[in-house]
Amino acid sequence: MTTPPSGPKLGASDMAAVASTVRLTKGRLESLLDSLDQAPPVDALTLGLPPGTSLDFVRPREAREGEWLDEMRSLASDNATASETGAVFFWSSVLQMLILPPFPITEECHRSGFYTPALRNLIQREPTLGVLLLRLGGYSVGLFKGRHLVASKTGTRYVKGRHSAGGTSQGRFARIREKQIHHLYVKVCSVVREKWEPYQRELDHIFLGGERHTLTGFIKTCPLLQRLEPLIAGRILPIGEPRRRELDRMPREIWMSRVLTFKLPEEFPFSGLT
Repeated sequence: MTTPPSGPKLGASDMAAVASTVRLTKGRLESLLDSLDQAPPVDALTLGLPPGTSLDFVRPREAREGEWLDEMRSLASDNATASETGAVFFWSSVLQMLILPPFPITEECHRSGFYTPALRNLIQREPTLGVLLLRLGGYSVGLFKGRHLVASKTGTRYVKGRHSAGGTSQGRFARIREKQIHHLYVKVCSVVREKWEPYQRELDHIFLGGERHTLTGFIKTCPLLQRLEPLIAGRILPIGEPRRRELDRMPREIWMSRVLTFKLPEEFPFSGLT
């Protein structure tokens, strides 16, 4: 654990109550952790909870921790429980923060003080990632080693727009459109297989971007995605058109963390949390 430098303790009068949510890039989150490492020493608790872990099963080690756990349950239990990647709490009487990381926490952490190494190690990992961006009419498939794109393919395939007229014409139009969508899915599945299968044993996570309905339909028609479904992240990456430039920016998006702040000292040396 990093030992914070000595200095005056923060008092309640130095604290401003806030309740905010922000998204931080990998670099910004590392800067936030640096600020926690450099904070004056205070009594504090750090909890790292893997996905599916409930605060109800965390046992306090002393009376003050019991009070903090009650506050966590009251303010942030729903956010922590709903997170598919788990949650990290940094909690004291003057600073109260919940971080939802980009990748799943694998081991529980229960430490005194602001203990940052576990979260820092998590975001500094270099996992193997499959990324698929898909909309009706286009796709972009990539394989990343950490942030380095090692395999990719981007393409288009025409799909008719929706038809508003009724009667026989509408039914015929719908059948043509469904056939075009099926052909798109078959094409994209073959590209996914081509780009991902050489790395299949190494894949840590899969991220999808586009419209959820389209992605759900695609998974149902692609046997490889069905086999790899346990690796698919629940969050859908926000994208524009699935072009190569969108694929190139996905590591920045994938490494985003959500930070919920409930209390923060007025002079805290990291901006952008309120």
